[in-house]
Amino acid sequence: MTGRLYVLGDDGAWREVPGIASVEFDEEQPDDAEPWAAFAEQQRLTAAYVRDQHAALIRAYMAMARPVMEEASRRLAAAARAFRDARVIDQDDNPIRRPDRPAWQSPYGPARRRR
Repeated sequence: MTGRLYVLGDDGAWREVPGIASVEFDEEQPDDAEPWAAFAEQQRLTAAYVRDQHAALIRAYMAMARPVMEEASRRLAAAARAFRDARVIDQDDNPIRRPDRPAWQSPYGPARRRR
């Protein structure tokens, strides 16, 4: 089997390199890891900054939303009390049947008759 070698050109197209009989890859490690250490430290600092900003955003949202949610909770509790006082729902928040209709009749009126 013959292998082919292609290189990526400046225009983004792959081009075959003619006349190559074999290719050898020699993986070399850099002698000093200093450039990568600086990059890793910068990434760590960036991630910490993003995490801190996200936490600050969540705290600000919670501080803003708490009064709104407490007011909504108070109003829903008042509405539930009003429904209980009007005997529309019972203590378990289940609807109470209207006493002015027989049990067999639908709350929407009697069933239509077929002709």
